Formats: sequence, C-alpha cells, structure tokens
Amino acid sequence: MAMRIALLAPLLLVGAACAQVGAGEIAAPDAQEPASQSGPEAAACKAAGGFLDRRGRLGTLMCVHPYADAGQACTDNQQCDGKCVTAPDDGPDGEVVGQCQADDALFGCYAEVVSGKVVRAICVD
Repeated sequence: MAMRIALLAPLLLVGAACAQVGAGEIAAPDAQEPASQSGPEAAACKAAGGFLDRRGRLGTLMCVHPYADAGQACTDNQQCDGKCVTAPDDGPDGEVVGQCQADDALFGCYAEVVSGKVVRAICVD
C-alpha cells in the first residue's frame, strides 16, 4: 500500500500542475488596460521628454524617449542618437542602409548596421 502511494503521489502532483487555469484568473498581456498617461510616473516621464507605453511580450509599462533622428537613413551607429538598424535578413552583399531607431525602447528582431555592414542580429522580447 505504501509503495502504491509513493508511486501515485508524483503522478498526482504532475497532473495538478498541468490542470487548466480557470478563465479570467490570469489576464493575457494584450488584455491589460492601456497605459495610463496620468499620475506621478507619467508626469516624471513626460518631464523627461518621454511617454508611457507598454512594450515587449509581457507588455511592460515603461517610459519611452523618442529620438530626434528617428527613421533617418544611416550606415553606422555613429550617425544616430540610438542605433542604426535594419531587418535581420538584409543581405551581406554590398553596403546596407539602415534607419536610426525610433526610441530608446527597441523591441523585436533587428540587425545593427556598422560601416555599412550588418554586424549583429538579435530578437528582443
């Protein structure tokens, strides 16, 4: 009898861990309320030239600061306030022209452009 309990206990624990969570118990990130633009955090962010926005896969609320040169053509990080970026699959043949990143909260997949070449590709969640 003790042997049966010892063998069944782990199975019951695994089964409990796999049980479905009831509807509405955990909100999905995109089901969260929109970013609040009021309150002390928003005021401090706005005073620093930013705005509150939800970013990343988890929809984290953060203060985002736009760059003045956002979207300008570039061939090197030195030409931008942030990074010079392009699509990660832009080919290695010839000089690559990227764009200056829009703000200081860069998410998604992108490649950095340095001296007209794609040097690093990364996906940031």
